[in-house]
Amino acid sequence: MFDDTGRRRFLQLAGTGTAASMAGCSALSNHNGGAGGEETESATVTLAVQPDQQSLQELQSEIQSQVQSGELDRMQAQREFQQRRAELTRNAVDDFRNRTGNVSVSVDDTVSQFGVMRVSGDPAALIETLSFEEVSGLFPASAFEQAQAQAGTSTASGTETPTG
Repeated sequence: MFDDTGRRRFLQLAGTGTAASMAGCSALSNHNGGAGGEETESATVTLAVQPDQQSLQELQSEIQSQVQSGELDRMQAQREFQQRRAELTRNAVDDFRNRTGNVSVSVDDTVSQFGVMRVSGDPAALIETLSFEEVSGLFPASAFEQAQAQAGTSTASGTETPTG
């Protein structure tokens, strides 16, 4: 019902490099053999998070009810959905940031409106973040710049500017 093309388009662009990103992390994690002096390899990737699906469904149901009751027209409903979805996405970013104390991953920069972060750390720890419920994928580091550029040109909601 609601158009979320900005985030969807970013994920399409970033998705093309997912396999390469995962292969790169795997290759680095296997690189710690040998003399044992260089076990602390670090990798930088783009990490995507998404809001809790139940929260999104509740939001959509609430807004659909408001449209059906006449409280909101379609355009108002779409704006409201985008703004509140962005808020839920920012909450998912915050949830991830709060969890990074448990793994050796650092958040270097964020584009909260798309739920993407440039993160760095031990490749095994980066892969471990995939088990976090809010994490939806790891992408090449270059995907972060694409998100920043798209966020800079995306003024649909007008509620947030990119970080960085």
